[in-house]
Amino acid sequence: MKPTADHAMTAHSTSRRVVLKSLGATLALPWLESLCAAAESPEKGPPKRFAFLFFGDGVHAEQWWSKGSGSALELGGAFASLEGVKDKVNFIHGLRHSGNVCGGHAKGAAGILSGIQPNGGREIRAAASLDQVLAKRMGDATPLSSLVLACERPISGFHESGYSMLYASHVSWSSPVSPVPAELYPSLAFDSLFQSKGSRAQASVLDHVASQLRDVSRKVSHADKAKLDEYATSIREVEGRLARLQAGADSRITQAIKSQRPHNGLPTQLDAHARLMCDIIALAFQTDRTRIATMLLTNNLSGQVYPFLGLRDDHHSFSHKWQEKEFASITRFWVEQYAYLLNKLANTQEGDGSVLDNSCIVLANEQWTAHNADRVPLLMAGGLGGTFKTGRTLDFEQSNNRKFSSLLLTLADRMGLPLDSFGDSTEPLVV
Repeated sequence: MKPTADHAMTAHSTSRRVVLKSLGATLALPWLESLCAAAESPEKGPPKRFAFLFFGDGVHAEQWWSKGSGSALELGGAFASLEGVKDKVNFIHGLRHSGNVCGGHAKGAAGILSGIQPNGGREIRAAASLDQVLAKRMGDATPLSSLVLACERPISGFHESGYSMLYASHVSWSSPVSPVPAELYPSLAFDSLFQSKGSRAQASVLDHVASQLRDVSRKVSHADKAKLDEYATSIREVEGRLARLQAGADSRITQAIKSQRPHNGLPTQLDAHARLMCDIIALAFQTDRTRIATMLLTNNLSGQVYPFLGLRDDHHSFSHKWQEKEFASITRFWVEQYAYLLNKLANTQEGDGSVLDNSCIVLANEQWTAHNADRVPLLMAGGLGGTFKTGRTLDFEQSNNRKFSSLLLTLADRMGLPLDSFGDSTEPLVV
């Protein structure tokens, strides 16, 4: 099939996506092998993606362990939810940021993805994070250079240690003085993917492009048609959940506010919020709307609460009781959200594998336990287009190179952006 102008494609753009447009809605379809072959695409296979998920204040160390690799891989209690996808995950132990990049509670979020210690005092100065370095150099290949999400509102003011709370609330930094504003509202994050307009807030994106979608479906291979059906189902599911969320908000607010979009837009429970945001990252990668995503699950000094886990206190308070079962359940909860995203991506076929096989999805925390940043709790999933082996325990505790920045340097290289240095490292990590 030769691509036509009716599909708003060129031979170059077909290599990464098909774009359907109607009445203010824009829908980018998944990577379709049959269309890419027809366009004689210069790209070799599906695109590579990178996502970084962050939660703060340390982990329940007793359950955060793994040993062995392959069929002999054994997992600690924190990783129970990853059992079904453990062959897609690398369990990385012993890496750390040197100096005081992540020490204490107030600055770890800003330092973890840059490897540079932020300034204390009133002068805001951190460093560009890896996601934004990648976005600036590679982001023009997609409609959105990056997607930056959060499940907790940013904190203002200064910590008693003298550091701005901006550092505790932002993982993604476009420059040393500019944290990237994170989208907190699932509805607006969804809209940003598909360029939904406020005037059509209650309409389905799929309804607006239905005829074009049917036309594309008739012209692709049987495997790609199944992929399109799966993709459409995913969008319907997310739209439906957002609509139910919106209806719930409507029942609680006055008629005067109903004209605004979104009304409140935030799920009342953290578990629902996190799952929606994971769904949005999955859709963003599936449709090649962006290849870079960052999600802050909790701030440092987090005030997140977990009533659905039977807990009454806030996250930060529990982090100072990190040996106890309550904090163990919080650690498991965040790994479960990570596992949810991995399973979504692993179950989305792309080329000869899955979207997860062509991605690198990282989950990290800036501290090991409260006030102890001797190591970075770290999981890294996905083969990134065959550039990483997975299903391994990688322990760098006794290594001569334990720098987390060295891993970031390796990630940049495997994403197609070789760098001479990053953070405090000039030596890539061998993984």
